[in-house]
Amino acid sequence: MDDELSAAAADDSMGWDDPFLPTCESVDEYAELVRALRAVQEAVTRSRPTPAVAAAAGACLSEIATAMREFEVDEDRQTAGKRWDLAGRGHALAPPLHLDEITASSARGRVTVGRFHSGRYAMNGGVTPLIFDEILARLANHGRPWARTAHLAVDFRAPAPLHTELTVTGCFVRQEGRKRFMRGALHHGDLLLAEADGLWIELKPGQTHNISDGQEGAGR
Repeated sequence: MDDELSAAAADDSMGWDDPFLPTCESVDEYAELVRALRAVQEAVTRSRPTPAVAAAAGACLSEIATAMREFEVDEDRQTAGKRWDLAGRGHALAPPLHLDEITASSARGRVTVGRFHSGRYAMNGGVTPLIFDEILARLANHGRPWARTAHLAVDFRAPAPLHTELTVTGCFVRQEGRKRFMRGALHHGDLLLAEADGLWIELKPGQTHNISDGQEGAGR
């Protein structure tokens, strides 16, 4: 019972206010759930199962999805995306970005992806903007009113290898009114893999409402 009360208190304390601190890998049940889900994603991607094995695995995953529905909450109360201590914030889809160094105007982290994020022998081109959006958005919003991504341009300089630790950096360039200009870079050692220039726009009052309200569970 004490463990349940502690977990409930922790869930109630989670919000969208990002403390933007270096990643501190926690060992708890939810962190293990995300680790296991990432392992499943990687295993399915890397496999060529027989129809029988695919059917059995699909049935198991469907059972898990059904069991989880008992614990569904609204987006403001969910855990995923708000476990700021975990790489990837507790989102299994996002590449597990580990934040190491953070200042008021810069951030540095590292990321390793497997075949789940592959684009034929190298990181899929669509994953790189996702990594940049993660670190630049968190830096853009750190200690500032909420802003959303308005523009993100990525220049690819070299293929990004899989199963290899890559370094990603973010820099707060300047602010002009509601506009926040950001810059990022992805490296493998000294080799520049990609660069990004981004623009975040500070939201006006009334723009922070849930634009997806009423669509939850549609078509499920």
